[in-house]
Amino acid sequence: MTHSADRAFVFTTLTSFIQFLCGSFWRTWVPTLGVSDKWESIYRRDRYRCTSPVCHQRNVTLHHVEYRASGGTDAPDNLTSPCAFCHLEGEHGGRLQILPPGSNPTWVLGRRPIMRVHRRERTLLA
Repeated sequence: MTHSADRAFVFTTLTSFIQFLCGSFWRTWVPTLGVSDKWESIYRRDRYRCTSPVCHQRNVTLHHVEYRASGGTDAPDNLTSPCAFCHLEGEHGGRLQILPPGSNPTWVLGRRPIMRVHRRERTLLA
């Protein structure tokens, strides 16, 4: 085999692998396209944006306002969609507190609460 023949063989093998890879990906994921997420109604209600009044990110996650471990349910009024940072670093990190209802939450800002925000109304607590 010449050097150019080796390249042609590798290219053909690579092309076949890429075709296989794309075909496998297509067969795996196409059946799930258009299938609704269990929580899509919550994300749609919250306009696919963080529900924190100080944030406008779109990488939203689901949050149970009353934790399930504390008896919270999957009811829409117990669910809200903060972004990943506000959810993990804010709520679970102790920097923010989300108060019910999930459809129209009140946010308490600060490790030692300094401000309460409901819709556009801000109330200083300190």
